Amino acid sequence: METQAFKDYTTIQVDVADGVATVTLNRPDKLNCFNRAMVTEFRDLWRVVRTDPKVRVVVLRAAPGRAFCSGVDVREGWRAPEEDIAPFDQDDPGEWLGPKSNKVWKPLIVAVHGIAAGGAFYWLNEADIVICSDDATFFDPHLKFGKISAVEPIGAMGRISYQEIMRMVLLADSERIGASTALRISLVTEVTTSDQLWARARELAVMIAQRHPVAVQGSVRALWEAQSLPRAQAVSNALKYIQIGKPIATDLQPASTKSGHWTLR
Repeated sequence: METQAFKDYTTIQVDVADGVATVTLNRPDKLNCFNRAMVTEFRDLWRVVRTDPKVRVVVLRAAPGRAFCSGVDVREGWRAPEEDIAPFDQDDPGEWLGPKSNKVWKPLIVAVHGIAAGGAFYWLNEADIVICSDDATFFDPHLKFGKISAVEPIGAMGRISYQEIMRMVLLADSERIGASTALRISLVTEVTTSDQLWARARELAVMIAQRHPVAVQGSVRALWEAQSLPRAQAVSNALKYIQIGKPIATDLQPASTKSGHWTLR
């Protein structure tokens, strides 16, 4: 099967090698905040990633600078200027930015450096593994601007505790979560030095890319969807994923014992 074609994006860079798609936010002069162009480019990116057999894992990082992502571009916004939509018909940018919202079950590893604020949590909340450098700081500035903070912190409830989320929301930019605290509260799973961040993210991704793709994606989807189910129902529902995935798995075999990659028989 041939790889799908990525467009010539203007706000992100994409490189595919060894089963890993490395996506780099590329607006360093704007603290890598997202605007209309980036939101639409991510929507297209996930469409391609979802169906491209050469992509097994995605690493999301950001161009060097002060920030991983400072959230939405407050000057440009993310909606088209001509849009005039009733409040209950409006989309949320997270529906375009995140892989799970776009039915992509290939693992997402996010590598954070510098500032990760507000809308950056759209990616953090849908990531399967988040690591950061020791200079990373996380915060939610909504209340600073008199705006309600709801979507991003609620999305984070699956990975950090209520108290930590509420403290971040209420203190806004008065207090920032440093790398060591982020590790303690399980916002991230690992802290590296700045110069090791990208290499470590890729190392993790390559290891995962060598695993059985059906098993990997089935596991990601099963665990992700279980978060919104009562425990008993989630456990009962888990068998369905195995029953669905097993017949497909029997049609796959390692392309080589050295590479660990899998192909159709």
